Amino acid sequence: MPTLRTIVPVLTLIFACDRNAVAPKPTQAPATLTAPAASPAAQAPAAAAAPAAPEPAAQQRVVGSSAIAAWDALTAAEREVVKTLPSLFLHQSVGQDLEDGAKALGFGFEYYGPGQTSIAAGLNGGIFVDVGAVSNGDPATKLAVWRDRSLKHPSLAVSIMKFGYADVLPDTLEAAKRGYREAVTAIRAAGIKVVHVTPPLVFDVAENPAKLAMRAWMLAEFPEDVVFDLTDIESTDPKTGQRCEEGGVWRICPGIRSREGCASAGQGIDGPGQGHLCEAEAARLAKALLYAIRLAKSG
Repeated sequence: MPTLRTIVPVLTLIFACDRNAVAPKPTQAPATLTAPAASPAAQAPAAAAAPAAPEPAAQQRVVGSSAIAAWDALTAAEREVVKTLPSLFLHQSVGQDLEDGAKALGFGFEYYGPGQTSIAAGLNGGIFVDVGAVSNGDPATKLAVWRDRSLKHPSLAVSIMKFGYADVLPDTLEAAKRGYREAVTAIRAAGIKVVHVTPPLVFDVAENPAKLAMRAWMLAEFPEDVVFDLTDIESTDPKTGQRCEEGGVWRICPGIRSREGCASAGQGIDGPGQGHLCEAEAARLAKALLYAIRLAKSG
């Protein structure tokens, strides 16, 4: 039987081993994953820098609804450039609405008539039925008149032709494309810049698919040129920014077309198959036309 003298040393050794043992580390809870702190730039978008001089950017060639505010942002001196740049705008009744709108803004077009031998050093405008005795629905003759008159003036810098809504129909679309391309080629060869104008729409959407096809063709055919996208602007509601359409087909917006309470300055109240501009809207849309002409100068 063990004696007290043999038990005590054993107990002492056990206690000493316990004191020197390394205690196990406590189990840690898994770290909580947190999203990295966003940088100040990512937390809030930086304020847009104010434009230095609002010179139209050369790459912004399609002139749509945003050009209305862009025109307003130009300084008075920059707007005045269109009054010294020799340009010619041939059109019919919707074009006259735009001319009336520009005049209301203080940018009137000089009358261009039949047999005209000179042009003013600024905005010049004429109606096809007057300049060349051409009615709507005859795009080929309009194009011939536009080409002839453009090439007649060596000082001309910018030439603009707008189809009437009766010129671009299913049975005239392909011929209008060919004739337009030929006229543009001849005018460009003379060193004259062309501002293209997409066709005006009417309220009855049944008449608009050919006009939309012409618009798509112009945008694809002349990607480097300035295009005044009238089709887009007049089918965009000025209050909501939404597209005015029916069954996916664009139409001139009710708030833009000539109507009771806001008629065209010279064309009267529209029927469903027409697309003239309310007088107040004509002035608003004319800003985009003027901006397109100004943009052609900087291009």
